[in-house]
Amino acid sequence: MPATPSMDLSPFKRLREAAVFLHAYRRELLPFFMVLYTPVILVRLLAPGVESNTTGPAAAIPVTALVFDFFYHPIYMGALIYQLARIEAGEPWSLKQGFVVGVGLWDKLLLANIISLLIIGAGFMAFVLPAVIAYARLAMVEFRIVLDGDNPLNALKQSYHMTRTDMLPIIGSTSILFMAFILGGLLIDQLAQALGPDLIWPAVLDAMLTIAMMLMVNVLLFRFYGLASRRQVILSS
Repeated sequence: MPATPSMDLSPFKRLREAAVFLHAYRRELLPFFMVLYTPVILVRLLAPGVESNTTGPAAAIPVTALVFDFFYHPIYMGALIYQLARIEAGEPWSLKQGFVVGVGLWDKLLLANIISLLIIGAGFMAFVLPAVIAYARLAMVEFRIVLDGDNPLNALKQSYHMTRTDMLPIIGSTSILFMAFILGGLLIDQLAQALGPDLIWPAVLDAMLTIAMMLMVNVLLFRFYGLASRRQVILSS
């Protein structure tokens, strides 16, 4: 089992810890998440997009897929957080139980996501920096709901307090991951344009990249959650 997160706040150390955790449990995490995320991939591939004024791979906006993912997100995210906690604790887990956890917490996670989205959106309307800060301060909301049993409003409040020390490392480490994800997506788009738009493998590569990215981001935030929880225990003792 990977060690408990240290108190070192370096974004690169947090990324390294997350990569070690993901590598150690890749056989458990990848099949688990791929099964749960398959409906999103299928809807993305099969549902027609809304035509935009641009050309190229991004010409069609996948509105149906985005709406489906928004409402389905609480289920697979709740299941993933459940699995991460069970794995770290060395306890048994199952795909069925993870799905049940996600469905049971769907309404709370959805409401929390809507509130978080509104707060982050308001930050973007004010300026980009407030939105980035809001994202970092609300990064623990889903973990609080699944692992601590908080209601959405309390989860928002507790996430804000838990991430006070970790705000900059969260921003730094997730920014590195998102830049890597954008670069990987651009490379896939370039290959798709060069080899022809009718091939299926660019979509497969894009789905694999998305799965890897989502797993890495959530493992990273899970490690931040463990770090913040450990800090709270130390301060309260």
